[in-house]
Amino acid sequence: MKNSFAWFGVLIAALVITACTNFMPTDSDVGTLSGTVSYRERVVLPNNARIIVSLVEQSTQADHGASKVISQHSFLAEGEQPPVAFTLNYVKSKLKPDTLYRVIAKIEINDEVLFSNQPTVDLSIEPLKTTHLDIPLVKV
Repeated sequence: MKNSFAWFGVLIAALVITACTNFMPTDSDVGTLSGTVSYRERVVLPNNARIIVSLVEQSTQADHGASKVISQHSFLAEGEQPPVAFTLNYVKSKLKPDTLYRVIAKIEINDEVLFSNQPTVDLSIEPLKTTHLDIPLVKV
């Protein structure tokens, strides 16, 4: 009986170690995209305004318009006014060659979109050369 528990413990420990080492990206596999979001309107953002920046894989006709989110960062304005700085980390190995990626940014207040970028910003990724973006938003 003690042997069974000992083997079970060793198995669990091995699984945990394997899971942590295989699924955590290494520093060399993490890319960073930074920049700002801004708009031209004279509107003061309230503290509870949520800024959401997403890196998405462009959808194809076969996907019926569904975009795959590669990475997303969401944060509250907390008194900050445009241009608002952002940093978006992503796993480089999730990017595929010959695929178009876009950055989508929006500002929401109480789950209602107030500003978004139109059109979305294209990124070239072979290799990913874009590291800084200034994203203009328009009122929705």
